[in-house]
Parts: sequence; structure tokens; C-alpha cells
Amino acid sequence: MLPLTPVIAEEDVVTEISSQLICQCGCSSMVLSTCECTLPNGAAVMTALIREKRNESTPEEVLDFFVAQYGQQVLASLPKQGLNPVLWVLAPVAILGGGGVIYIVLKKWVRRGRRSQTITMGEEESKKYQRQLEKELEEFTNGGFR
Repeated sequence: MLPLTPVIAEEDVVTEISSQLICQCGCSSMVLSTCECTLPNGAAVMTALIREKRNESTPEEVLDFFVAQYGQQVLASLPKQGLNPVLWVLAPVAILGGGGVIYIVLKKWVRRGRRSQTITMGEEESKKYQRQLEKELEEFTNGGFR
């Protein structure tokens, strides 16, 4: 059982590296360790390349190789350097800020709508509508309503 231990450990390292990369097959943007694409340049080819590179270099060097070949979009998560941490903080702040602005604007519109519905009329107009209402109610109760 001793000869199998390095092979199992090596496969764990390959799985760890492939879980940090996005498959470049073009059919989906899945993590390499979960992609089952059989297209050329798919998951099987990239995993074989990881095994080959892993024999010669460290996991960090393997990741650097893929970044050099495909760019940072090959990484499953962006590295915490440069503007990336700022963007991770800025995105939720922008979403919360936008939600706050929408909430305030909607609240103002609702208030404005309520204010415009309460129309005050003069005493003469009020009496006129009151008389008309009483007349229509009397016709309705007497059965003469249209």
C-alpha cells in the first residue's frame, strides 16, 4: 500500500489546483474540477496539463502558467491584489446604495401621491355635492334609480 500514497497525494494536489481554475472549453464557465466537457481544449486536456506541469513545478507556478496563457479570467476567484479587494467591497456598497436611493425616491413619490389626492374644495362646492348625493340616495331608496 505504500506505493499508492504518493499517487493519491499527487491526485489531491491536481484536484486542488483544478478547483482554483475555470474550464476554458467554451461550453460553460464551470470550475475545472467539476466540468465534464469532452471538447478539445476541455477539462480533460487542462487536467492532463496540470498533471504534466505539476511534475516540474509548484502549485503556484502551475496557476501562474495558466494565468499567463489565458489571463486572470481563468482563475475561479480573483487574487487579493491591486484593485480587486476594492472591487469586492465596492460592489456590495454600490448595490446597497442603489437600493437606498430607490427606497427614498419611492417613499417621496408615495407621499407626493397621497398629498395630491387630498383636494380641498370650497364650501359652496361641498354643499353642491352634498345636495346631489342626498338627491341620488333618495331616488335610490324610492326605487326610482335608473
